Amino acid sequence: MFGKMSFWDKGIFLATLSVALIKILLLHPTFSDENFYFNVAKNIAEGLTPYKDFFFAHPPLQVYTLALIYKVFGSSFFLGKLLSLFSSSASVLFLYFIIKQICKDESAFFSCLLFLFSPPFLAFSSISYGMWETMLFLLLSILLFLKKKIFFSAISFAIAIFFRYITIFYLPLLILVFWKNGKNSRFLLYLSFFTLLSFLILLKLFGMNYVNQTLIYHISKISVQSPSQYLNMNIFFIFLAIISTFVGFLEKNKFMILLALSPLLLDIFLLFSLKTTFYHYFLLSLPFYLIAFSKVFDFRYVFLKFIAIALLAVCLFINLNTLDFYLNPAYSKNFYYLADLIKSNTEKNDTIFGEPVATNYVSFVTGRKISCNYFDSYVQHLIFEGAEKFVENLKKERPRVIIEAEDYYTKIEKFKELVNENYFVFEKIRGIPNYLIYKYKI
Repeated sequence: MFGKMSFWDKGIFLATLSVALIKILLLHPTFSDENFYFNVAKNIAEGLTPYKDFFFAHPPLQVYTLALIYKVFGSSFFLGKLLSLFSSSASVLFLYFIIKQICKDESAFFSCLLFLFSPPFLAFSSISYGMWETMLFLLLSILLFLKKKIFFSAISFAIAIFFRYITIFYLPLLILVFWKNGKNSRFLLYLSFFTLLSFLILLKLFGMNYVNQTLIYHISKISVQSPSQYLNMNIFFIFLAIISTFVGFLEKNKFMILLALSPLLLDIFLLFSLKTTFYHYFLLSLPFYLIAFSKVFDFRYVFLKFIAIALLAVCLFINLNTLDFYLNPAYSKNFYYLADLIKSNTEKNDTIFGEPVATNYVSFVTGRKISCNYFDSYVQHLIFEGAEKFVENLKKERPRVIIEAEDYYTKIEKFKELVNENYFVFEKIRGIPNYLIYKYKI
């Protein structure tokens, strides 16, 4: 297997494999959106259709990929998280082979090692946000372009778009990486064709609901800003951009300066333009920071390598609480307890409703259906649909159990009235977050 691989090839392969194997041992449910995606995929595998049978705010490739896996191998959290871990690990290797095209093997190795042990990768590489699959095809697109396979590069980028639309924002960065290789116009022509064709096919399959839910909803939804996590998790890469810019200035390399600053400028643009700024929306920028920084390793500034390692250590320390939250299996105990509690207090045909992370987890592992197919029970979606409408739907279906998290829903007056009139608290669960479990009055 290692016969034709260089020393550095073997090194990055073994390092990536080692981190992946350790993370496999730590796989567990987390308080994250992946619970929603897993449950949506399970229901697709069982016959439901997104955009028609239930609301879904993203392009379909992530959940249909998961649904296919579940259809073939059965539904399990382990398989869902393995897809993310495979995609993130493969992204490290793709990034390595991209950097090898423009730098020394040694530079590619050390740059990807920084990625592999960065706080975002350690925290999120096994969490199914849909962003790792997107990154996989985005990096594959770059690699194929550098190999002069323009047609397939465009297909790969189009696939990334229909995992997550945010990919489109990275097209200028891609063109920047491609700049010295030419054939940009052919790439853009192929990409436009495949993207338009794919969109028209999806429109034909799902109708205008597809446009309303994946586009109109994001334009009109309320803002949820969380820049603090971006600053904590991304400070290491911001430092890399500064170092790369500094070296580019010393070397009078305008291309390197532009390459270093572009992902940072794009992040700033996204922070101010997106209505929702959860950190995982910025994961796609990370490879571009490292493509620029890899040039630093090619130059004579050895001391900068040690500075980068020291900065990584500091940033890991700053993010210890976040790393503990996502990597420590102890935080899963409330999910296990909640699932057992609701399973023992409901019948098989009862429905449930509530905070989307916990409710989708419970639904996934217990087989209890979610009322009115409100898999996406995030407040933003419910307000978009209309508070009166969703409360009326719940009144009709009368979910047996409602899972509330720290006044997530009860600040909506009509929902509060529904709960006060028809439900009682039968369990309180302390954790992150705290949960109140309501049961229907018979």
